[in-house]
Amino acid sequence: MASLRDYVALAVNGDEISLYDVLSLAKLTGKLEFVQDAIDAALIRQAAEEGDLFVSDEELQQAADDFRAAHDLYDAEATKAWLAERHLTFADWESLIEDDLLRRKLRDALTSSKVEQHFAEDKLSFDSAVVSRLVVGDEGVARELRAQIVDDGADFHALARAYSIDPATKLAGGYAGELKRADMEAAIESAIFGAQPGKVGGPFKSEDGWHLIKVEALHPAALDDALRETIKSRLFDEWLAQRRRKAKVAIPLLEEMEQSGAGEESMTRSEE
Repeated sequence: MASLRDYVALAVNGDEISLYDVLSLAKLTGKLEFVQDAIDAALIRQAAEEGDLFVSDEELQQAADDFRAAHDLYDAEATKAWLAERHLTFADWESLIEDDLLRRKLRDALTSSKVEQHFAEDKLSFDSAVVSRLVVGDEGVARELRAQIVDDGADFHALARAYSIDPATKLAGGYAGELKRADMEAAIESAIFGAQPGKVGGPFKSEDGWHLIKVEALHPAALDDALRETIKSRLFDEWLAQRRRKAKVAIPLLEEMEQSGAGEESMTRSEE
């Protein structure tokens, strides 16, 4: 049987790089997501078969048309060039589209009846707030700036542009956009959702420094179409994670690498 070192994966300026070396680099850098993606795809296909779910020719054609429109592939030549650039055959492309459709069908079948219950049980986590922040390195400076804003009526955004050390928001006058309650630290969450729009909270300590937070707007969660999709995806990810834990997975490709590496190490030591 040929070794993984015998398979040329790519060539760079004439230097051939083996499949073994490519996989070794992926392991060392922790970039083996393609293996996990393949495992997930197999688990999804198996579950779809168990649930008697399939993709019809009409659904596949519609999905292909939608894909072409989304990627500006309006004729056969453009589609052919797009596939060639990615080293995909037409059959590969159809298979990818079918897998995506199966994933969505399975997701909907498993989660659609559970969305309302999940929303009711975890409604607060979907609340969001539009906020601005001012970050400085010293607590005393933060308190002085807050006093200028609250007591003297100084403009929060002007002070953020002048004093904030947060490069992501400084030039925008501290504007940080819309943030989910679930993504906030406990102290900041309590201050934001306990305040009225326009109020300034803080200072709060974080790894970045001392924060002043201005609440621009509060958005209590509503179960609209976008949030339904978010909840479906969350529930499906939880189902898939559970399915992974129960699956019996073998990865001969990586196991062969380990055996090959162990063999080389043994040879090196015996030479010493």
